[in-house]
Formats: sequence, structure tokens, C-alpha cells
Amino acid sequence: MVAKSIKIRVRAGDTDYTGYWFNPRALEWFSAGRIELLRSRKITYSKGGHLTVEGRPQDVSLVVGEVHARFHAPALFDDLVQLQTRVVEVREKTIKYEHTIKRLPDKTLLATGSSTSVCIDRKTMRAATIPPRMAELLNA
Repeated sequence: MVAKSIKIRVRAGDTDYTGYWFNPRALEWFSAGRIELLRSRKITYSKGGHLTVEGRPQDVSLVVGEVHARFHAPALFDDLVQLQTRVVEVREKTIKYEHTIKRLPDKTLLATGSSTSVCIDRKTMRAATIPPRMAELLNA
């Protein structure tokens, strides 16, 4: 399955009153990881929220159906972290991802997690089959 890594700098707004990374930011970062992974496979969102596959508009979108995170160590303001997102399963209507966040350069494990995206029909807002070409690109 496909994977994508991105680097993120912990900003002041990513920390709580203790000066440590505010854990709910992991969910936002997981979202960024999913978007960048899709982009790396030529799957993007249009301004209206529709997906495009290799530049071709689709009548579907992806929404988060489930997310889970486990925290292993804290991060501090200005830490550089690496988020790796990988597709672990593509089913008829869902895509499951695994996420790992490590501090750089020492690669201390900060958080792990998973998320599931559900493909929806933009007209009916009901679960829909993932377009075949999109499934192919994610299974490559």
C-alpha cells in the first residue's frame, strides 16, 4: 500500500498552557497527512469539496468516519516532527489509514493512530463506492 511522510513544525498555537503539544492537534495533522497522501497519488479536492482523480472531477467526496490516536511522548514548541500516513486497506466504500508521528532528528515516537475515510455521493450524502481508478491508485 502507499505511504507519504510530511514534516511539521510545532507552532505556539499547537501547544497548551503547559507548553506541550496540545494532543487534539494530532487529529488535524492526521487530516493533513491524508490530504498529502491523496495528492501524491493525483487525487485532490476541488474548491467545492468534490474529489478529482488525475484531474477528472468525481461526484464523490471523502469524510472521516472514525479516528483513533494514542500518545506516547510529548512534543514542545518548535520541535520538528515527521508524520507518516499510509493506506492499510481500501474497501468498497472506505479507506483505512495508519498514522505515526515522530520527533526529528531523534525519531522519538510521539503518537500513533488510525483513521477511516468514507466515500460519499455528493448529491445524496450517502456512502458510495470508491471510484475504480482511485482504488487502483491507492492500492498501487
